[in-house]
Amino acid sequence: MSQNSSAKTAAELSATGIRISVSESERFAASLDNTRYSALPDCVAHAEKPEDIGRILRVAHKNATPVTVRGRGTGCAAGCVPFCGGIVLDVSAIDFIEIDAAARVAHVGAGAVTADIDAAARKFGLMYAPDPSSHKYSSIGGNIACNAGGLRAAKYGVTREHVLALSAFLADGTRIKCGLPLRKFSAGPNLRDFFIGSEGTLGVVCEAWLKLLPAPEKKRAALAYFDGDSAGFEAVEKIMLSPLQPAVLEFMDVETVACVRAREPSFKIPCGSCALLAEFDSADADAEASLFISLLRELSNGTARAAKDDAEAEELWRVRRSASPAMYGLGNAKLNQDIVLPLEKTREFFKFFKQLGNGIGLPTPVFGHAADGNYHIHFMYDANDEGARSRALEGMRAAIEKAIEMGGAVSGEHGIGALKSKYMAIQHGEAELKLMRAIKRAFDPKNILNPDKVYTVADLPNAAPLKGVKLPWD
Repeated sequence: MSQNSSAKTAAELSATGIRISVSESERFAASLDNTRYSALPDCVAHAEKPEDIGRILRVAHKNATPVTVRGRGTGCAAGCVPFCGGIVLDVSAIDFIEIDAAARVAHVGAGAVTADIDAAARKFGLMYAPDPSSHKYSSIGGNIACNAGGLRAAKYGVTREHVLALSAFLADGTRIKCGLPLRKFSAGPNLRDFFIGSEGTLGVVCEAWLKLLPAPEKKRAALAYFDGDSAGFEAVEKIMLSPLQPAVLEFMDVETVACVRAREPSFKIPCGSCALLAEFDSADADAEASLFISLLRELSNGTARAAKDDAEAEELWRVRRSASPAMYGLGNAKLNQDIVLPLEKTREFFKFFKQLGNGIGLPTPVFGHAADGNYHIHFMYDANDEGARSRALEGMRAAIEKAIEMGGAVSGEHGIGALKSKYMAIQHGEAELKLMRAIKRAFDPKNILNPDKVYTVADLPNAAPLKGVKLPWD
């Protein structure tokens, strides 16, 4: 698909009043996501209201111009990076938020920021539960596209559990309604479910109706340290077998905690320890935190403690928030994935992963959402070492193959995009992939929506993340 197609589409759209960006700076801003992989689109088409999406798609479909949908660009799998060129369809301006407190529903535009939705709900004593780490920047359209999770998924689940209905545009610009914002809806297959996790390959979500929940009466954070990762995993199992239902249960391995300890000596972290951070958010939060401490007192050598107030809770949370930036003490670059493991396979996988890191000579810090088995595994390396990234890529493939072999998944919340499409044939059988591709053809027969992602192995042999790029959430 040529630049001539994009130019024709851009000219026709501009003539209808759609704002088109063609400057190099604007195209670059729309060329990358959190991965720092970048590919310049031919232009950017800005949708100011839902109807604009249909107008843009009708013209693009007529001219067979590839379209990559973009919200806020916080993705972690290069899902909104326009490797195919064409046009980027920016929906970030469609950011309305309307709260129906009685129905406990939020009606929002695809560009609405996740944290803003939650903040609007809080004014009515409600909350929007999913909280990906990018929630202060990510848009709900992107959350729906990759079925985002977050720290609170331990108790509340991922985005899919909170989308009641949505409206979307198909590749030819036809608008469809997917479900209704009702507590019960059993009127044939719900088309909503095709779009959640489809990463912009089947259509473009323009608005959604989200389930809201009563905001918790109180919260209580608790933190414990353990001598070695094995003791930490034992602690996770003990919590999961108990009556407790933490809203958050975050694990940080020994390598990660050592990085935090080196970066933040004021935290007074025991040497050689891993950590488990929990947060309870019910009327019984104090009692739950006390039970957490009691259950882990022996395993944690008495280090388990609960925050007495919000200020102390923030001190505990700083340990977890420091994890990702602190890792750069082990290398100036990293390769990471968000695998999911069955609880009973966690120790076996970690033994394999640490041995793998030792074998290729790279650090392997890990943190993640222990209650749902979603771990963020990393290989840290020196970007100036020509062979280090290749070793990291080889190691990551071996790690993902092992996770899938154990009954796990290549992704729990980041999605597939371009960077992980090479693992789809490992995760899924040919019959499953054939069906997914048939669904793609049914929704998008010209293959203009986010082509060559998810269902097709991306050919990016010379692609690498850009260095020195600072994004708003850094």
